Amino acid sequence: MNTVSIATPPLPVSVKALGIPEIASLVGQHLSKTDLSSCALVAHIWFHVFTPLVWKSIVAGRPTSSHRQDHNDIDDTHHRLSLSKYGTFIRTLAIIPETVNAAVSDLDLIFECPAVDSLVQLTVNLGRGASDAVGSVVRRNQDTLRLLKLVFQLDKQQRPPGWIGERMFEFPRVAPCLQSLFLEYWYMSKQELVLILKGCPNLKLLSFGKITILGLQDEADEQAVGDNVNCSRARPNNKHIPGDVDKDFQHQSIETFRMCSSLCPILEYLPKIKLLEFYRFDRQIKDEELERFCTSLRTHCPDLQDVWAYGFECSMLPAILDSLPRLVNFRGSSDLPTVLSMLDHALTLEEANLSDYTERTFLPLQFLESCPRLRTFWTGHSFTTMDEVQHSLKRGWACQSTLEELRLSIFKLTPVLIEVIMRELNAERVPDSRQQRASRLEAARGDVTLEDYERQKEQQLQDAILALSPGQQVFRQQFTAFLATLDKLERLNFGTGWYTLARRSSSSSSSSSLSVSSSSSSLLSSS
Repeated sequence: MNTVSIATPPLPVSVKALGIPEIASLVGQHLSKTDLSSCALVAHIWFHVFTPLVWKSIVAGRPTSSHRQDHNDIDDTHHRLSLSKYGTFIRTLAIIPETVNAAVSDLDLIFECPAVDSLVQLTVNLGRGASDAVGSVVRRNQDTLRLLKLVFQLDKQQRPPGWIGERMFEFPRVAPCLQSLFLEYWYMSKQELVLILKGCPNLKLLSFGKITILGLQDEADEQAVGDNVNCSRARPNNKHIPGDVDKDFQHQSIETFRMCSSLCPILEYLPKIKLLEFYRFDRQIKDEELERFCTSLRTHCPDLQDVWAYGFECSMLPAILDSLPRLVNFRGSSDLPTVLSMLDHALTLEEANLSDYTERTFLPLQFLESCPRLRTFWTGHSFTTMDEVQHSLKRGWACQSTLEELRLSIFKLTPVLIEVIMRELNAERVPDSRQQRASRLEAARGDVTLEDYERQKEQQLQDAILALSPGQQVFRQQFTAFLATLDKLERLNFGTGWYTLARRSSSSSSSSSLSVSSSSSSLLSSS
């Protein structure tokens, strides 16, 4: 009897490729959690490839007590078994509570699981009484953690009188891999601070938000703070660490020091910092507090060059900038006094990002005319007029041979005029997904193809070019000719999006400037 053999059709090449664990893992990095879970159920080899990706990043919310009552023992047992089996795959863990006063036992499910021992990033927003659970998981993962963010939260109605933050738990003696440490709403002694820094020898970024460090205040202030925290010292995990402060200790790896809402004059421990950041300073800083910080800045950070300041309170910035012997990079909020302090460093300033500021009268052209080393200059909205720009071009820009990136707001500089200038410079618009989506929606509303819509927009632009006033034409010619002489200029933004310029050599700068007038006239004539 003849047997008939039915040949199995070959698998598609893509399916065969996904049989290779390394390729499947690369593909899995671009899939959602739902797709990863589905892939893990397809085949045995895919289960071993995609299951670690399912558990790699976990964002969990601690439920409220009322929500907790809906969970029965079977659910808890199921979750505990899953954690004990797959918890070792977790690398990024974020605990974001639905309420800041959730029950402490809700943390036990993850934090007391011994399988969760290979965390690389840990972010926890925790409430009162959770310090022991957090300390336990931090110590268990101290050899793998690179980033640790601990934010203590407590409703204002729950805060006891004089509350200045939660007592810092006993930090691991050594966290050799930790590179970024974010702490918010804690208090500690100077001894504990030094022990934390000693325990993180490879730390690169240190961020403090509303941190109280006992021992930094004057004796009278310290006594007042001590009276306020007596109610917290009674808890077992809030014992003071005995011993004197190691006054000679200095951390040799921290390069970025970030402060949120309050100043921390601990710069004597951070001699190698390169970047000083300020966030959420929405209150007036006391004069004595600011003077103490500036004194520490002048004494211990003579080589500090970069300052980033994002917030709404700018009154402290002039004193801080005046305390720096050399300022190279500034980003963030500013007002007129801050700008004047920045211009005092005009000979060293290389990057000024003033896109977030409180006043619109700081005359940004002063930077371009006064800073010979300026490479990057950003502003937001300003009242700089086209006449002022023309007068500035006659005076000359000190950064003409160094400027690489310019974002400048010019009052009443229309999108049509900007487009003409960019075309004459042969600049290309940086793709903007939002603008592309808007164009598609606009074309859909008009019931035309995207190509027809773009053709209509181009015709409207040409008509608007013909309507430019004589004054606008003069400004276009002068400004375009001047921008063509900036040999290192690569990116431009005058309020309608970013444009890129091809890097030009010094030999071609003269020819490019000479060809500007002819190219502009040809553009207008063609329209």
